[in-house]
Amino acid sequence: MDATTERDPVLETGYELASAYETTLFVLHVVSQDAFESRKETVERVSDLQGYSKSQRADAAATVANEVAMQTLEDIDHESVSTLGRVGDPVASIVDAAAEHDAEYIVVGGRKRSPTGKALFGSTTQSVLLEADRPVVAVMSND
Repeated sequence: MDATTERDPVLETGYELASAYETTLFVLHVVSQDAFESRKETVERVSDLQGYSKSQRADAAATVANEVAMQTLEDIDHESVSTLGRVGDPVASIVDAAAEHDAEYIVVGGRKRSPTGKALFGSTTQSVLLEADRPVVAVMSND
């Protein structure tokens, strides 16, 4: 997910399931290490900050998760939503966070692509489906 002005169908689906099962919705935003490093360099140049701890990196990613969740789920009980952030491999981060919080299921987004596109570019959604040890709901978009 990222901070946009559009409602996120993955979050809406996750919230509907969390409500139906009376569980907490954990909203996770993962920033790849490469993306974080490029952003970090920009921030350091602009504000002359030096280094980030692992905790600070996770907090920055969690802030994005929180912004998207609050924007998409503006009419809900926010106490039933918890936002998380990670920096690193998206697949491992998703699977690890689900295990860490004993999630009932994982809800991920995906895009419809041709078989060639899947073979060339890989798919985080496909990898989560294969590596997760719990049910995975894939919310597909036409993008």
